[in-house]
Amino acid sequence: MNKRLKWSLIGLILIGSVSFTAWSGKGRSIAAASTTTLAVAPQIGYRKPAFTLPELGSNASISTATLAGKPIFINFWTSWCTYCRLEAPDIQKAYQKYGNKVVFLSINVTSEDSMPAIEGFVKQFGVTWQVPLDKTGSTAQKYQVIAFPTSFFVDKSGVIEDKVVGSLSPGTLNADLEAISK
Repeated sequence: MNKRLKWSLIGLILIGSVSFTAWSGKGRSIAAASTTTLAVAPQIGYRKPAFTLPELGSNASISTATLAGKPIFINFWTSWCTYCRLEAPDIQKAYQKYGNKVVFLSINVTSEDSMPAIEGFVKQFGVTWQVPLDKTGSTAQKYQVIAFPTSFFVDKSGVIEDKVVGSLSPGTLNADLEAISK
């Protein structure tokens, strides 16, 4: 009987400890935690996945490692995507307003596109910011892109503050850029 009582008490203590730990963590946001302890995932409240991609029209590469400490707007697109075409003028306007505060990256998923179509899109919509080329689609996979366009708003700590699947409204675009630019 003594042994049974001892194991029952140990079980109660363990259950109590787990319950207290779970209860005491309630109400804390992931973003409030130290960014060094945050997991990497393409979701709000997590650190952005890293990538290095070649840049359109350049021999240079764009790497998230060189963008540490800067807020980033990441937009995955293709030239044949109707909604990408619809939001392009709004992104151009936002770039004129926030381009000196936020790094704009329009990642073309080149595995789903052609170079002439990409260059035509960039010219047609006056894209003057960096266009990384995801030639294999591996970065789109890391970011779990399932539709075009898909956009991520990353704060200067590297934490994803918002993710939008589908066309961005000008209001959402500007509000999210304002939030990460602070």
